[in-house]
Amino acid sequence: MKKIFLIPLLILLFFLFYLFSPTSFSADVVRFVINPDTKQEEIHNRLKEEKFIRSTRLFTFVAGLIRFPGTVEPGAYNLSRRMTLLAVVDTLMNHPYQKWITLVPGLRVEQTAEKLKSKFNWDQMREKEFLDNAREGYMFPDTYLLNVDYTGREFAQRLIANFNEKFDAQLQKDLLEQNIKNDTAIKIASLIERESGGDDDKALIAGIIWNRLLKGMKLQIDAVAQYALGTPSDWWPHVSPADLKKDSPYNTYLYKGLPPTPICSPSLASIKAVAYPAETDCFYYLHDRGKNIHCSVTYDEHLENIKKYLQ
Repeated sequence: MKKIFLIPLLILLFFLFYLFSPTSFSADVVRFVINPDTKQEEIHNRLKEEKFIRSTRLFTFVAGLIRFPGTVEPGAYNLSRRMTLLAVVDTLMNHPYQKWITLVPGLRVEQTAEKLKSKFNWDQMREKEFLDNAREGYMFPDTYLLNVDYTGREFAQRLIANFNEKFDAQLQKDLLEQNIKNDTAIKIASLIERESGGDDDKALIAGIIWNRLLKGMKLQIDAVAQYALGTPSDWWPHVSPADLKKDSPYNTYLYKGLPPTPICSPSLASIKAVAYPAETDCFYYLHDRGKNIHCSVTYDEHLENIKKYLQ
């Protein structure tokens, strides 16, 4: 009788051993990339199809035991078909060598550092190194797949390199033909980014900013004051009338011209708006509560728009 029960048990143990064992003797390391928004079922099926595991059900069960609910995060992982199922699960649960992060337009460098610090578990040294090498306005907003072991300097270089790639020769040529320096363009683009309600109104805001600059008017842009007032508790605080009287090179209510530096990382759409602004006679603008823009030629018309759309 014992032999009757022992044989099925041995078969079961052998089968489990087979499911847990490597699928190949090859030690070649494969870069396994999981894109953002990939469904877990797709990941499991890929692992089986590409012969890293033999059973999707067993993978799901073991992954859940290691870290419930066993969700594999998007990123890049180094896998080998010589790895056991447990090794594959451990790698996918705990050891990505690259992670995805999306940096939206309009962030100042400190905000970018905060997001990278949270995603990549930075220590203070890496955060400081990043901030020491970052350039306000030139940390291109995009979706990145970045090495988890980058130094702070390498993170900064990667974002700046992407900026240089996107800010291509044609765009720089078009700016140069209008006698617009690159630094000037990025400063204006950063203002547009913080002031616009969406891509549709960027060109109009660019045209209005250019009108003010060319006429020698003060820009009077609240976003610049917000940049000067920002703190870790609130990087873009509400600006009070008293704030607009504070002496600062970033107070465009007191001083003519552009601020000393960009105030955020602008999108490519904002940079293009500087080069290709809308032709307009307007010098003033506001957004209503639905983020629709309304511009006016005179200050009196602007006051009427305030009463009409904001009061």
